[in-house]
Amino acid sequence: MTRNIGLLRPLLLVALFGIAEPTPAVAQRTGTPAARVDELMAPYSTGGQPGGVIAVVERGEVIFAKGYGLANLEHGVPMTSETVLDIGSVAKQFTAFAIVLLAQDGKLSFDEDIRTYLPAVPDFGPTITVRHLVHHVSGLREIYNSRALEGWQAGDGMSQGDALRLTARMRELNFEPGTEHLYCNTGYMLVADIVAEVSGMSFPDFMEERVFGPLGMTHTTIMSRLGQSIPGSAESYGRTEEGDFVRIFDNSALFGAGGIYTTAGDLARWMANFGTAAVGGPAALEQMQERGVLANGDTLVYAFGITVTERRGLRVLAHTGSSAGYRASFTYFPELDAGVITMSNLAQFDGSIAGDVAEAFFGDRMGPRPEPQTRQEEREDQREAWKPTAVELATLAGRYFSPELQTMYTLAVEGARLIAKHRRHADFDFEPVEEDSFSGESFFGTADFQRDGSGAVTGMRVSNGRVRNMWFEKLPG
Repeated sequence: MTRNIGLLRPLLLVALFGIAEPTPAVAQRTGTPAARVDELMAPYSTGGQPGGVIAVVERGEVIFAKGYGLANLEHGVPMTSETVLDIGSVAKQFTAFAIVLLAQDGKLSFDEDIRTYLPAVPDFGPTITVRHLVHHVSGLREIYNSRALEGWQAGDGMSQGDALRLTARMRELNFEPGTEHLYCNTGYMLVADIVAEVSGMSFPDFMEERVFGPLGMTHTTIMSRLGQSIPGSAESYGRTEEGDFVRIFDNSALFGAGGIYTTAGDLARWMANFGTAAVGGPAALEQMQERGVLANGDTLVYAFGITVTERRGLRVLAHTGSSAGYRASFTYFPELDAGVITMSNLAQFDGSIAGDVAEAFFGDRMGPRPEPQTRQEEREDQREAWKPTAVELATLAGRYFSPELQTMYTLAVEGARLIAKHRRHADFDFEPVEEDSFSGESFFGTADFQRDGSGAVTGMRVSNGRVRNMWFEKLPG
C-alpha cells in the first residue's frame, strides 16, 4: 500500500499522523517532486525486494510519505508509510535530547566526570565528561570494534550491559579526552545509562514519559530485550554477491547509540519539534545544535547527536543510521522548517537519495549549486612491502593474549606465511606492511609488534579503526 500524503483528505491525514492538511500551495507543488521520488525509488519497487519509506515534512506537516518494495520478503508484506523500521544511529539525537532535558532540570552537568554517575568506568587519569561522550571526543574504544576483536560476529546477541562491562575492563584510551573526534557508539550507550542513573527510571521509560509520549510518537519502541517483538516492523536484508537476498538479524538489545524502531510519521513529529520546540523549549533545541570544540580550539560539525552543516547555503541538521540491514537518514533545514526522512530494510540502500529528495522538494529555495570539485590525482605509495625472512617470521609466532578483551590469537608460520588463528574466527593471513607491522582481516586491522631491549617480541598493538593500540601480550612458551 502506498500513499502520497499531500493528496489525502484531511480526516485521513489526522487519523494517520495527527496533522492538518497541507496548504493548497504545498499540495500542488508535490506533483513533480513526488514523481521524482518514485523515479529514485524505482529500483526498490519491483521484483519482490526490500525497499524503504520516504517522507517529506514542511512546517510540521507531512507533505509526502510513501512506502516502496517489501517489508517482509518471506510473506510478501508490502512496505508502507506506516511500517516500523530500526533507524540505527539516527537514535543518537534522542539520547542527546534526554541528557539535555536532565541538564535543564538541574540534575546533571555536561562537564561532570562520567564516573560521578557510572563509577564502574575506570579512572584513566584524564577526566571524561558527559560532553565528551556526546561529541564523540571521549577517547573510549568502540564496542563493536572491540567485540569483533574479541570474537563477536554478526548475529551474536549483545546486551546493554555489555557496553558498560567492556568499558569497565578497558586499560587504556584511544587518545586523551577532548583532543580528537572519533565516532564512538560506546559513549552514547553510556549516555543512556547516565540518563537512567540520574532520572531513576529505565532509559525506555524516561524516553516514553519525557519525549515519545508528549510528542505523540505512539509507534516508537526502544528495543531493550534480546528477541523483543516489535509490532508492525519490517525484517532486514542484505544482497549477496550473487544478487540474492539474505536476512540480517538484529539480535541486540543495545540502546542509546541506536535501538529505536519507529515510523516515518513518528519521526515527522520529532522533526516538527525542531521548529515548534513544544517539548523541551527553545533552549533545549538550541543546545542540541551546539557543536563540539576540541582542546586545540577546532570546532566540530558534530553537535548533540546531529551534525550541523550546510547544503547550498542552507543550514542542515542531519544524521544517518545503520543497524543490521536497516538504513535511515534524518535531514532538517531550519531556515525552511522542512526536511526529509528516509528509512530502508536493505543494507545496500542508496544513501544519496535523501539529498536528491531534498533537491526535488526544496531545490528552488536553495542557493547556487557549488562548482564541481576538480579531482585530485592520487599518488601511489611507492614503498615496497617489507618481506620478512623465515627466521624473522618465526620470532613472531606464538600466543598473544589481551587482558582487556580476555581473548587470544595464535600466530603460526605456514610456509612463508604468518597465519592468525582464533577460536571464533576463520584463519587469516598476516600480510607484512613494513618492519614489524602487519595487516589482517578488516575486523582485525593492523598489528604492530613490540620488542624489548634485547629485541625479543613482547606483544603486539592492534588497531582496527575505532580501536587503537589494543595490547596483546605474547605469552611464554
